[in-house]
Amino acid sequence: MSRFLHALRYLPTRVMVIVLPFALMCLVEYLERGSYADFRQWTGDHPFAMLLAYFVTGALYLVLIALTGGVRVSFWLLCLLLIPLGAISGSKLKAIGAPYYPWDLYFHNEIMEYGRFMKGYLSTSIILVVSIFVILVAVLFHLILRKRRLRFHFTERIVYGVIALVLAASLGTDKPISFTNLYGMYTVPWDQTITYEDNGFVYSTVQMLGFLDVAKPEGYSKKAITSLVDEIPDKPAAGTVKPNIIVMLGESFFDLTEMKNVTYSRDPIAHLHALSTTFTSGKMLSPQFGGSTANVEFEVLSGNSMRFFGKSPDKIIPYIEYMNHGVDSLASIMTRQGYTATAINPFFSYFFDSRKVYKHFGFSRFIASEYFPNDFEGPNYADHAVVNKITEETEKSPGPDFVFANTMENHHPYPSNKFTKNTIAVTGDISAESKGILETYAQGISATDEALQALVDYYSKKGEPTIILFFGDHFPFFEDDYKVYRDAKYVLPNDPDLYVKTHSTPFLIWNNFLPADQEKQNLTYSPSFLGPLLLHMAGVQGSYYTNYLYDLSQKIPVIPPQEMWANYGIQEKDLLDYERMQYDNLFGQRYGYAAKGYKDTIVQPNYILGYGDPVITKIEPSESTIKVTGLRFFSSCEVYIDGVNYKSNFDGTDTLYVDLAKNPKLAPGEEHQVEIRVYDDKKMKIGQSPIYPLPAS
Repeated sequence: MSRFLHALRYLPTRVMVIVLPFALMCLVEYLERGSYADFRQWTGDHPFAMLLAYFVTGALYLVLIALTGGVRVSFWLLCLLLIPLGAISGSKLKAIGAPYYPWDLYFHNEIMEYGRFMKGYLSTSIILVVSIFVILVAVLFHLILRKRRLRFHFTERIVYGVIALVLAASLGTDKPISFTNLYGMYTVPWDQTITYEDNGFVYSTVQMLGFLDVAKPEGYSKKAITSLVDEIPDKPAAGTVKPNIIVMLGESFFDLTEMKNVTYSRDPIAHLHALSTTFTSGKMLSPQFGGSTANVEFEVLSGNSMRFFGKSPDKIIPYIEYMNHGVDSLASIMTRQGYTATAINPFFSYFFDSRKVYKHFGFSRFIASEYFPNDFEGPNYADHAVVNKITEETEKSPGPDFVFANTMENHHPYPSNKFTKNTIAVTGDISAESKGILETYAQGISATDEALQALVDYYSKKGEPTIILFFGDHFPFFEDDYKVYRDAKYVLPNDPDLYVKTHSTPFLIWNNFLPADQEKQNLTYSPSFLGPLLLHMAGVQGSYYTNYLYDLSQKIPVIPPQEMWANYGIQEKDLLDYERMQYDNLFGQRYGYAAKGYKDTIVQPNYILGYGDPVITKIEPSESTIKVTGLRFFSSCEVYIDGVNYKSNFDGTDTLYVDLAKNPKLAPGEEHQVEIRVYDDKKMKIGQSPIYPLPAS
């Protein structure tokens, strides 16, 4: 009995080991969200994520106890680690709509911005909650546990250490306990903010740690890179012409006429087929299937290859994890030669971290969907709207342009009612479901084909020297287990050519200034080699990297997944220099950039999203409406009066109308402050006009 009572005296200490990390986890998750309401909603919607976040915090606490032997010192050390991280993540989330990722710390990303982030984040309620938490824990340690032993015997510390290691291994690697399978946890590669929203800051951070495991290539050093760069011959511009260089990505675009067991009432991509008989064209072996367009963009724009990220490139999105500094690209190469570089993407500016990425690639402007007119085909912006944006941008600038543009009209999914009408009939021995999907898909790529021809027609008539690279980013998903492809007998059971058949998308390089007798080529290429090929054909100067890649492409035009290298006659040593330079560009000391003076010429100081902030030029109030006229107005613009959102209608050009009957009443006899704000789909403010006074009525 006495032994039981003796053990009972130390029970509160063990209880604290269980309770304290749970309380700290709750505080950190509250700080990351910045409000109690959001925290409470998360706990209700995602209880298993909360449990795993508790396991992470508990494992860290047990590790510290095993090392120090003390309850109090271990907990305060854990607080010093996690509370600032939670606050930093919350401040970043509030400021730019993204949490604090492990790679932000690893790569020192935006480190100079966190002072500004914190100023806009710290509120009285947040400071009060943290203060109360610290005081309560201090009182708990002092009053409740002061007469009890707060240190553990060596044996107990070893037990805690073993438990912590098992938990840490399971949380980080899913072994020996597979928590992800047990609780159905997941990540969202194309938008990690969703991962953090659902799985919480603490556990998501553990999930993301694997992205920092980037192996340094054998022999990487300053000497190796500078020697290699010195050996790459300079290639000056081949002529005096600086043509417009336009790259257009066709969303989910492949040549479906290669599915020989089905037929179409007309050729869905007749223009591409016709142009391919005259101009250089071919197949591009995409690293993606069914999605992750950003990875194909990454290769084409930067010349870097997804093949050096291991065997599962679909789990990695370099745009999100690794584009945390200036990375030389077609945009920055062209900008150094007097070009205006514009990125156009008719989707939300936050997607794939595009706002950050295009800045770090060296673009001067990024026009996202927030700056598009309401011109839709189906649920997405029409491809002809993208063509209009491209031609508008090249008309505006006095000199040559580099434009990189995405299309979205043909994005997955492909229900039969996606478009107003499907005008291409599909026949063949396939199911009705597959037939419907193919007819919708044929309609979508037909619009992309028309958009390509519209670009060709425009620059043919314009006469301004122009070269256009068009390519499909990846095959469409077409349901689980290649359902439509199998139904159409395009892929067969145990098909040895499955990868090539489902990753080979078309590309075309058109121009209006090169000699007509220039040899037309039919090529098979990797996307990372398309940029160097485009520069070579345009006759403009590239970089040491694109010069190297162009020469390499003449020997090894296609780089498949690593497990297929032997089939293509590729040995690891053949690509070692390529891998070293890519590592240098993304993760190393960027010795190559320094040697060539590129380091400070990539990110453009005048980079803007859209067309700049809106400006109010006139306000005309009446009894029933307020008419707000200005510059740089779009459908994403919202009217705010005295900081309150007033619902408005946009006329499509330069005016917003506020219906006073459907909004809060304005206090009479007072002057009011009017402003226009631009928000993205996540309600992050991405633009704001100066204040414009509304006189007292």
